[in-house]
Amino acid sequence: MKIPYGWVREMVDVDLTAQDAADRLVNAGLEVASVTPIAPDVRGVVVGEIEAIEREIGESHGHRLLLCRVSTGRARFPVVCGAPNTTVGVRAAFAPPGATLPGGREIGVAKIRGVESHGMLCSERELGLGEEHEAGLLLVDGAPLGADLVRLLGLDDRVLEIEITPNRPDCLSILGVARELAALTGARLRPPKLALRESRQAARALARVRVEAPDLCPRYTVRVISGLRIGPSPAWMAARLRACGLRPISNVVDITNYVLWELGHPLHAFDADRVTGQTIVVRRAAAGERFTTLDGQARTLDGSMLVIADPERAIGLAGVMGGQNSEVGERTTRVLLESAYFDPASIRRTSRALGLRTDAAYRFERGADIEGLVAANDRAAQLMAELAGGVVARGLLDVYRRRRKPVRVRLRLARVERVLGIAPPRAQARKILTGLGLSVRDRGGILDVEVPSFRRDLAMEDDLAEEIIRVWGYDKLPSTLPGGATVRVARESDRLRQEGLVRRALVGAGLLEAVTSSLSDPTRAGALGATPEPVKVLNPLSQDATHLRVHPLEGVLGVVATNARRQQGDVRIFEIGRTYQRTPGGDTDTSEPRWLALAVTGGRRDPSWGGGAEPVDVYDAKGLAEHALAALGVEAHTRSGGGLGGFEPDCHGSLVTAAGQAVAEFGEVAAAARAPFGIDAPVFAAAVRLDALPAARTFERARPLPRFPSVQRDMAFQIAEAALTTAAVEAVIRREAGPLLRDVAVFDVFRLPDGSRSIAWRLTFQADDRTLTDDEVNAIHARVAARVGAELGITLRGA
Repeated sequence: MKIPYGWVREMVDVDLTAQDAADRLVNAGLEVASVTPIAPDVRGVVVGEIEAIEREIGESHGHRLLLCRVSTGRARFPVVCGAPNTTVGVRAAFAPPGATLPGGREIGVAKIRGVESHGMLCSERELGLGEEHEAGLLLVDGAPLGADLVRLLGLDDRVLEIEITPNRPDCLSILGVARELAALTGARLRPPKLALRESRQAARALARVRVEAPDLCPRYTVRVISGLRIGPSPAWMAARLRACGLRPISNVVDITNYVLWELGHPLHAFDADRVTGQTIVVRRAAAGERFTTLDGQARTLDGSMLVIADPERAIGLAGVMGGQNSEVGERTTRVLLESAYFDPASIRRTSRALGLRTDAAYRFERGADIEGLVAANDRAAQLMAELAGGVVARGLLDVYRRRRKPVRVRLRLARVERVLGIAPPRAQARKILTGLGLSVRDRGGILDVEVPSFRRDLAMEDDLAEEIIRVWGYDKLPSTLPGGATVRVARESDRLRQEGLVRRALVGAGLLEAVTSSLSDPTRAGALGATPEPVKVLNPLSQDATHLRVHPLEGVLGVVATNARRQQGDVRIFEIGRTYQRTPGGDTDTSEPRWLALAVTGGRRDPSWGGGAEPVDVYDAKGLAEHALAALGVEAHTRSGGGLGGFEPDCHGSLVTAAGQAVAEFGEVAAAARAPFGIDAPVFAAAVRLDALPAARTFERARPLPRFPSVQRDMAFQIAEAALTTAAVEAVIRREAGPLLRDVAVFDVFRLPDGSRSIAWRLTFQADDRTLTDDEVNAIHARVAARVGAELGITLRGA
């Protein structure tokens, strides 16, 4: 909402610049988005009168070019003008040679169609006041000849653009902003004075009002003004409306807009001679009723909408916009001036249903002042009498069946101190609330506050405490800890600490983290072999999001597919997320286990002159899973197979702790599982059960470097049975070798002519307190070879 600051200062005695006032308002909770000058860089423009039109010199853009003689009272200038409202005797904005227009444009003597033009007669757009160029000259009839236009129209003022929150409709006016500044500064508030003169003829004899929907219109008032002369508004009023972003239309219509901005209450003037029987009927619209609004649009209404009608047809859309069939025009001499209160929810529904956003609807849907509408009606009637020659009929037609009950709130300063941590002296608190327009009585230490009708947001004790502190100053609030229970410093939860360790480990290993949707596509989940009963979504948005995720790899495979479609073949990603499955028992009959899912595809590193792009394999996925486990201090060994679906059967393994608990699975994603994702390249993945792992790593004490040398022995076994895995052989080796075995690793694999495999292990032995002898190591070596042969039925090569 645009507010001219000079208009505000007419209602409150403050000696603040526009920027200082804006800062005060912002600190009190009213956001001022900008402070801008009305007409920047306009200098030397004065009021000029067209004394004569000497001749026509041509045509431009469909308009005649006229050579005019313009007088400023002190001098006369020949001026070429093509405005359609160029008429002898009018007074308009005139920029003589030497004047400056917006953008630093300096006016001089110019030749137009061979004729010298000494200066320019200006339109609104040329003065930077609006876009109304086709309307012609900016007329200032009645203004003193030669007067400085900037001072005359207040163009040296600044405009505050204020963004009002929905709970503060009382600030949607000049008076509301002035009231805020008065409370903030202690200055005196000066509302507009009402001095309405009424005729002897009673309004009740001239018009009637019937409200048939009192639930949507609790109060409706009408004044009757006769003898009106429709014409342009005074220059000062038109200038203020332009500064607010409104287009001046005519004096009567402009007065309703002027009072809307001044007092914050919407008004509407109906041409009384176009209202059948001068009878206003407030009713619900008929289903399918057609109505043409002032903007020329024919609209179809429904039964939830409220209309203003006469006995024959609708003449206005209540609280939103009037109708073409009753609008004020050049021939209007008598109006029915409406000022009413409409149900905010009804206005909001109507405005949104019809896509019709107006200044009136904006205010009504936030809640107008049901008691302030009479003052707005009187103020507009007073201005119509003064500026349009109207005669105001005696009395006000006022349909007000259920009067508003006063809202009273008891305020204890002890409560203020408890809420804010501090409270002002009682006299200060009373002054603040009184300055905001509240009626306050001190009853033995308790303030009895009556909330005015324009403050719909104040209903309880804590609301008043907020009002006190925002006016008194938020800087008064002490920096103290809350009272009551002991304040404990927040600590990171075990779950977050665990996920943080895993995340840092994998990012450090070069992986990127992905965050995917927990919604699942049944087709993709079925291809991954997800067996738990899925959790269905009650209102799915699409067919590929009908369930919650069941398989931990679905999210990362979707990311791999997205990258593949964009020709990004090298992908190394991970995700920490949940799966969801039906599990009887508990509050929701579901379980939500946490998983670490990772996937790698493409090359292990970028190709370079030193070598080609070596492709990733299953050991990359296995190693990354082990790296994540190591970050949590978990050691695990490999076992073939696993319980998760979606892996190739001959390339699928598990990582198992010493206690025999499977904590992760890895392998190559099956081609059938990749197909629904549209992935052609091999993908290797792993899934780690985070809920089965400790929350944080238990760090071991630092151990000194070994003082005694290690001893290595190699042993190769010939294995004919394809089902026997290296993990099974390693398990027997570790168990039989005992505590002196430090490490065991496969270093050679090749296939023999008879189809069997030769697999060689390197065993590393070391003692902490001595150097091992060959006899000790050879004895362990022989014992291990014998145990492996006895348990697994394989022979040591070369034995």
